[in-house]
Order: sequence, then C-alpha cells, then structure tokens
Amino acid sequence: MKRHATRSDSGLPQFKKRIPADVAAQVKGRVITFALPAVGRDPEETISFRLGEFAKVSLRTRHPETAKVRALALAAHLETLWEAVRQGPASVSQRQLDAMAGEVYRALISEHGDNPGTPEQWEKFKALTRAALEGRIPEAPAIQANGQSDDDVAARILFGDFTGNDLTEWVNAMPPSADGQALIQRVGRLTFWALDRRGITVDSPTQLDLMRRVARAALDAAWALKRRAGGDWRPDPAAERFPTFEAKPKEQGITLSDLFDRWARETSPAPSTLSTWRGIINSLTKHVGYGDASRITPEQVIAWKDARLATGRAVKTINDSDLACIRALYRWGIANRLVKENPAVGVQVAAKRKAGTAMLPYQDNDVARLLAAAERESLPYRRWLPMLAALTGARIGELAALWGTSVIEREGVIGINIAPSPDGATLKNAGSERFVPLHPKIIRAGFVEYAKAKGDAPMFYGKPARRGSEAKHPSKGTTNHLAAWIRDQGFANERIAPAHGLRHFWKSAASRAGIPDSIADAIQGHSDDRAAARYRHISIAQMKEAMDRFPVPVLPAQARASVEEGLIEEPTPTVMPAAN
Repeated sequence: MKRHATRSDSGLPQFKKRIPADVAAQVKGRVITFALPAVGRDPEETISFRLGEFAKVSLRTRHPETAKVRALALAAHLETLWEAVRQGPASVSQRQLDAMAGEVYRALISEHGDNPGTPEQWEKFKALTRAALEGRIPEAPAIQANGQSDDDVAARILFGDFTGNDLTEWVNAMPPSADGQALIQRVGRLTFWALDRRGITVDSPTQLDLMRRVARAALDAAWALKRRAGGDWRPDPAAERFPTFEAKPKEQGITLSDLFDRWARETSPAPSTLSTWRGIINSLTKHVGYGDASRITPEQVIAWKDARLATGRAVKTINDSDLACIRALYRWGIANRLVKENPAVGVQVAAKRKAGTAMLPYQDNDVARLLAAAERESLPYRRWLPMLAALTGARIGELAALWGTSVIEREGVIGINIAPSPDGATLKNAGSERFVPLHPKIIRAGFVEYAKAKGDAPMFYGKPARRGSEAKHPSKGTTNHLAAWIRDQGFANERIAPAHGLRHFWKSAASRAGIPDSIADAIQGHSDDRAAARYRHISIAQMKEAMDRFPVPVLPAQARASVEEGLIEEPTPTVMPAAN
C-alpha cells in the first residue's frame, strides 16, 4: 500500500488502508481517535475517523516527511487494534477499568483545564452526561476524545431555558429506563479511545461497565472544570481516586529473544552474526511493542520494513540482513514446533539493480600499487594481508583469523590451512574449509618464517578471543583497520570493496591466466552445487601448479620509486609470471 495519497478536494496527504478481511466485520463503523505525532514544526494533531472498508483520514500536514512519519505511526496503531480483535476479548479487572476511566478524566482536564470557559457550559455537560448514565434521555451528543460535544443545542432541546440547579431538578424528574443507547452515544468514543490506547478489546458486558465508569469519570472532570470556570483552582480530590493502569502478565508463547537464543545454541553462529541478529530482533520487538513471536503478523513485519526503509537503511541490508534474519528464525521455529507461521515469508523491499552500482574488481595496476605500498609497511596485517588476499583469492576474514600454526606442509606443498580458528573464528560455510598452496612470491617474501615465529598464536591480532563470548571476533577489527588503511592509500572508488575487491581480482586474473574454473573455485572455497561437481576432486598438485603460474602485477622500477616517494599515481604495470 502507499504510505499516503491525496484527495481530489484536498491538497493534504491522506492515509488510506484497507481493513483486513478477518477483522472487518468486528470493527466496521467504529470511530478511531488518534494523536498524530508532532514532527519538526508540525504540532501534534488529534484526529477522529470512522472505519469502513478502508481506514481513511487526512494526515493534517503539507510536509511529505511529516506525512510519512504520521502514516507509519497510524498504521502501527491500527495494527495493534487488528491484533487485539484477533486475540478476542481480554480479561480486565475492575482496577484496570477504573484506571482507563481515570485516563479519560485526565484527558478532559488536560484539554480544558487552563481555559475552562463558563460554569454554565459544564452544568449542561454534567446534566447531559448524568441523564445518559441513568438512562433518562433517549439520545445524547457524543463527547469526543478531545472533550468537545454539542451540549448547548441538546440542552436547549431537552431542558428548555432551565439553568443552574434547575437542570438537576429537571434531570431528576425524568424517568430512568434500562435503555443504554444514550450512554453509548455520550461516552462511546471516549470508551473506545481508552481501550484503543491499551490495544485491547472486551466483551459487551465489560464494555458497558467501562462506559458507566467513563461517564462517572467525565462527571468528576466536569465538576472540577466547573469550579475552575468559577475561579476555584484548588486541587480536585476526585483526581486521586483513579489507580494507575497495570497490565496483567500475559500468557504468551515463545518470545523472539528466546527463539533466537534457542536457535543460536543449536546452530552456533559466528559472534558477528549473533551481534547483528540480536540487534535486528530487538528492533522488531520494539516496533511491535511486545516479544511474543506467535503474535507477530505479516502486516507488522511490512510496517517494520517500511519504518527501517524510512530511516535511510539500505535496501540490500533490509532484504539480505533484516528480513533474512526473521525468515530464518521462524523457519527454524516452525521446524521445531515452537511457532506455526512465518510472518516474514514473501516480505521484501522492491529493489531494482541500477547501472553503475555493481561492485567491481581491482585492475592489475591497482593491485600493483597496493602490493608496493604493503611492502613498505612493518605492521603485520598491512604487510601480509594484501599480498595473501591478492595471491590466494581467499576471503579477508579467513586470512585475518589465521594463526602461526595455520601454515603447514601437505604432500610436499607449503600452504595455509583455512579452518575455524582455535579461538572460535568461523567460516562462511562448510565448503570454505580447505588447504590453499602459497604463491611462490609469498614464500620468497618470508611469510613462512613469520608464521613459524608466531607459533601457536594469532598472526594478525593480539589476544585470542574468549571462547563462548558473543562479542565480535578480534579478527573483525583487523579487517576493518585494513580497509581503512587501503582507503588511506588513495583507493577511494566506492564500487571496489577495499579488501574484498582483491578476491574479485584473483578470480578474474586466474581466468585470464587460463586456470580452469574448477581449480580456481577449489582454491577460493567457492562451492559448486551441480551434481557433476561432487564427482570432481581437485588435487593439491593441481592447485600448486595453478598457483605457480598465477601472474603477479608489479610496478616498473621507475614507477615503484615514485610510489616510495609518496606519489599516488597509476602507472601501467608490468605483469610478471611467478617463478618457481
């Protein structure tokens, strides 16, 4: 649905949303009162509208951003109402009923307390409200949520020219009846306003009980306002009779947080996933206002998605992280009989790939410059990680988590054993665990000796991670520092990921060098889901032969001298094949 539309007879944005079919019969004709939030210079606006096939109302602003925020807030409020209707009548205590009546009392005092008008106005208000409460009149003007009503006209029709104490005598003289229609007309809107604020529905007897309590609260407010109108501003003792609303603890199914914890215990995700996903479920829980996973609806997930988009969050992040997280948790919950439905199925931000936005690989001259800059560095992560990434094609996270013991010899070939680290760094998937022969240039540069010196310890970060911690693995900090350093070297193209672009470069360079895709995939840990791939086994000898002929981009001697002097230029590189 559109967040807001316009009417042909109005220049103000309009809210319009179809009432869900499963609740339409129960809510049709109901009057909704809602306070549109203040945004920027637009003040808070109280609106009332009647539900039909659609919920339609003006958003009371000409500013698109204000309209967007107000539409999201109103949509969330209505979704709470739909959910309350789906849940059925709630069990409400007498204390809670009086607490909701007290909210009506405070709303009337807040609306009129500073400018109460005349005592005669409140005398008419009281007379009509009491007559409706006691069933002495067939109909009565409605008190809206902002306290306004057509009391003057109704009082003249019912009471003629009687005023003051005469109104009390006139009401007393009218015979009471059991007909509650006037009570419903008089305080129905206020009653539903109180219920909607709490997101609950009640059965008919309880609703009528609440209406009577609301009417008595309105009478108390009218007495206080009449005294203020006459100059008596002393505190109203009746204000203290209303308790604070306290919700009963609800019997609920598994919460989103518990669902996440159970999923995490079974799947043992990476600490970075734990951190990111916990933030996502906290965001959804805050948006819907409760944690019960079984009560979250597709409409609420859509509203949450829209709210995330309105904050400027990237479409890719919402689709591939936010919604993917919720879908995965519910899939696991359904498989484990913890929830019945997945509210995030099919929910997605419409995204169309635009020309000029796809990520690009480094070119040979870029890699030559970066490797030359790395050779001048003394910090291990700057010295070795660019070379390892460029000449193995491994993911930078895999390389940053290596320990000295990760460099091994297998079948007479020296390489790196890419596997989960001793302190808990994980790999992307099962196919990521592999042995990768080292390029001859890396060996000649002294990397094997550096690894032996580190021994049973991380090579590119300090203290090992504490096992069992949900904190991000320390190698993540290394990769972030490396990305910042690469940007500082003048590699500012936003379409080339600072470190991951080297993985793209390796795949492209391997293809140009005639290395078969199957061998390149084995070196890089790219899985092939085709049935035929399961019968193909790449040997270490095949990978070493490919690695030995992988071309290394280098700068000409004159260009290298310029780089060492600090000049950032892009000379044409000379591509030299590796020597055995």
